Amino acid sequence: MSIIAASRLRASGINPMFDNAVAYYRLNETTGDAIDLVNGYNGTLNGAISRDGEYYTFNAENEFVDIGNEDDFSFTDGTNNTDFVVKTEVIFNGISTRDAAWLVSKRQNFNEAFEEWQLAFFNNQILFAIWNTSNNQFEVRTDFIPTVGQKYILGVTLNGNTLSLFINGVIEQTENLPVGFTFVNGLSVVKLGDETFTTRLNLIGKLKETVIVKGNGWTQQNITDNYNGGAGITYNL
Repeated sequence: MSIIAASRLRASGINPMFDNAVAYYRLNETTGDAIDLVNGYNGTLNGAISRDGEYYTFNAENEFVDIGNEDDFSFTDGTNNTDFVVKTEVIFNGISTRDAAWLVSKRQNFNEAFEEWQLAFFNNQILFAIWNTSNNQFEVRTDFIPTVGQKYILGVTLNGNTLSLFINGVIEQTENLPVGFTFVNGLSVVKLGDETFTTRLNLIGKLKETVIVKGNGWTQQNITDNYNGGAGITYNL
C-alpha cells in the first residue's frame, strides 16, 4: 500500500471518498507552516505550537493554525447546502470537567458575526455546530469522555439533510437539518485549534492529519473503510 500523492488525491476513480477533497493537512512538518497537499491552502502557525514530526501540540491559549478565509471551506454555493466531511485525528493530554477545544473551525469568537461551522470538544461531548444565513445555530453532539494519551479519529459528515458525528470509524449521532436551513458563506478564517483550545483548565491537545471534503458526504461504510480497520487515518490505494 502507498500513500496517495497530492496530485492524485482528487483524481477520479482512485477513491471516491477523496474526489472532492478541499484540503488535507498531514501536520507532520518540523519547520515552516502547515502544508495543504490538495489546493495549497497552507496554514500559518500562531503561538508556540510544538511539533514532533507526527503531531502539532497545542499547549497554551492562543495557539492555532490559521488557514485564512477561502470559499472552498464554506459548505454552500450561496443558495443550497453542500454535502461535506470534516475529519481530524486528536490526542488529549489532559482532561478536566469543563475543558473545551475548538478542533477545526470556520468561525469568529463567540457571538460575533460571520460564524459558519465548528467541530469541538466541550463538556465531555464532541459537537459540530453550523450556522445559517440568519445566524441561527444548529448542532449535532454526542457524549465523549476521552482517555488521556489515546488517539481518536473524530469527524462530521453531511449527506443530504442528515448531519452525522463519527468517532473511530463509527457514526455515534445523527440529526436532520431543519427544513429550509441554509448554510452561510461568511468571512471567518479556518483554524486548526483555536484561541480557546486550552482556556478551560488543563486541556492540552495534539492534532494530526486533518482533511476537509466538500461535495460528497460519507456513508457509514465510507467511514469504516477510512478508519482502516482500527489502524487510524491512512489514505491508502
